[in-house]
Amino acid sequence: MNKSPGKKLTRRQFIKGAAAVTAAPLIMEALPFYGTLAHGSSEADLVIAKSGSPSQLLQAAMTPLGGMGRFVKKGQRIVIKANIAWARTPEQACTNNPELLSALIKMCYEAGAKRVAVWDHTCDNYQFAFARSGLKEAGQKAGADVLSGHGRNVYKKVEIPKGKKLKTAEVLRDVLETDVFINLPIPKQHFATELTLGMKNLMGIVWDMELLHKIDLHQCIADISTLRKPDLVVVDAIRILTTNGPKGPGKTEDPVEVIASTDIVAVDAYSASLFKHPKTGKPFRPEEVKFVKLASDLGLGEIDLAKVRIKKVSAT
Repeated sequence: MNKSPGKKLTRRQFIKGAAAVTAAPLIMEALPFYGTLAHGSSEADLVIAKSGSPSQLLQAAMTPLGGMGRFVKKGQRIVIKANIAWARTPEQACTNNPELLSALIKMCYEAGAKRVAVWDHTCDNYQFAFARSGLKEAGQKAGADVLSGHGRNVYKKVEIPKGKKLKTAEVLRDVLETDVFINLPIPKQHFATELTLGMKNLMGIVWDMELLHKIDLHQCIADISTLRKPDLVVVDAIRILTTNGPKGPGKTEDPVEVIASTDIVAVDAYSASLFKHPKTGKPFRPEEVKFVKLASDLGLGEIDLAKVRIKKVSAT
């Protein structure tokens, strides 16, 4: 696993994003057990940025994809699905890094966005979660509307034509109607699904999240992902929660990475490898996370990272 041996980011380093590891060894480091590095290429399907502040990591991850200008045009409305589900501090790795959210919002506006809205349907009380995570303050300072899905009136009931088990759902209207949809997950261990990754983060666009647990959680996660696939996925793997997820508190590790792609299956396939399987002690293989395999079966992306053009870059 890629982390700084024996080190933890301090509070100042985590929030302000001081580099926790040196750049040179990371550039030479091989991807875990699969993948193709797109060395010297300006094109990539998935970019892994390492070693830098959150804003540096985001810039480094977006550049090989064509920059934010590839995704956001002048006058467009943007929705960012953040992870603000829990009333935890940023250091506990249960919610997004505030500086990364801020940098993402600013990048959207710099590309010409008319409006950026940050949404989540929190599990804890939304006011506590928004405040303690630091994400409401960070989002608003960057110019975004930070909004909660706690009221049923902000949802729209829709059919899910490609869903195997989940045929209808009430989904955030803003997600359905926005010009550009960006998914901003934070990888975590999860008691019910082994891991929570990019697709699992999309549960927060649904009104009745409990229903998904009752039907078939893994299949419902894949089914929801067929409805409004994100135009861009930015994975916040600066600090991840490796035990007692998704709420914590638990053990954390510091990959100090931001991963960006248009392929949510490939993103989750890579992000899974940041965690060790509790039975084998080896990094998770993509197919060992059931919802990733089910999403692949639905044709939502590439699960075989050997077929994905991956570029690994240093942000500093």
